Amino acid sequence: MVDPNSARALRPLRQLTLPGGRTLLRAGLVAALLGLAAAVLHTPTGCPPAAVPTDAPSVADDTRGAG
Repeated sequence: MVDPNSARALRPLRQLTLPGGRTLLRAGLVAALLGLAAAVLHTPTGCPPAAVPTDAPSVADDTRGAG
């Protein structure tokens, strides 16, 4: 059984406080950088899709027939 008169039992409890302005600024900066890193890592690694020229015929415009 623990002795209630020990030095640990008589020590006052710490008062919990909210972090100050600089700590919140750092936390926001870290969160923003982590979000940016996640967005960069989530993007596909290939080249961007090639743009099709507007004057190029599409498959649906092919009227030559298959025969």
